[in-house]
Amino acid sequence: MSQTLDHQETPQDENTLRRVLGLRPVRTVVFDGEDFLDPCPTCGHRAPTDAPAELPPGNPVTDVVLDRVAIGQAYRTIAMAVEVLDQRRPATQLTDLVAPRVLRYLRAVPVEANGLRGGARLLSFHPSQPHEGAVEVVGSVRLRGRRRALAASFTLVGLDRWVCATIRIL
Repeated sequence: MSQTLDHQETPQDENTLRRVLGLRPVRTVVFDGEDFLDPCPTCGHRAPTDAPAELPPGNPVTDVVLDRVAIGQAYRTIAMAVEVLDQRRPATQLTDLVAPRVLRYLRAVPVEANGLRGGARLLSFHPSQPHEGAVEVVGSVRLRGRRRALAASFTLVGLDRWVCATIRIL
């Protein structure tokens, strides 16, 4: 606690009441799993014991610039996968664009119980490129009357062929 007097803060002893009552002063400590440590005077948490490591030499790493061709191929592949889920496109048309396990997954996803088409739609598409040679996509689809999350990853095969390695609908 502190009092403001003439625009200057003067600290008060937090243990004044305890001292007047004849009680021991309270000592705040932080337990780190092995020992009790004195808290950091500024934030009250565990005080840092070591100085932070220095940055490695060299220029900082720059972000990967999104490959427009890869993003376009990923969008077309995801749109075609949604059409397969909606039974508007045969799954065999995706054989060159997706891994075999993705085809098995798309065939196993339950569709409308009554078999009507028009139930599956791609609602959102958010790509990212964590490093060159990989594209990750998150988005949402409407499936069986509900909005579902979609996650997919693409890998570069050869010089210019992107293949969907995994896809999941949650």
